[in-house]
Amino acid sequence: MKPLKLMLGLGAACAVCCAIPLLGLAGGLSAFAAALWACVDEFVPAALVLLVVAAGLVVLRLRKRRAAATGGGCGCATSCSTGNQHANS
Repeated sequence: MKPLKLMLGLGAACAVCCAIPLLGLAGGLSAFAAALWACVDEFVPAALVLLVVAAGLVVLRLRKRRAAATGGGCGCATSCSTGNQHANS
């Protein structure tokens, strides 16, 4: 029983030691949120601008991904053969 208690004690000490930085991080995040809430009238316009920029970047990435998925070539509905003439060639 003594080795089991020793392992449990070491495990608990390790968990507490690793949780200390997480508590500091949580405290820092809550202080940051409180500071943002205190000046919400200045934060909202900046957050809206960042949201619009992020949405624009997502749309551009989706368009690029969709173009890559379709091949980005001639836009033919069927597979192309070497004898077909394309608008872009």
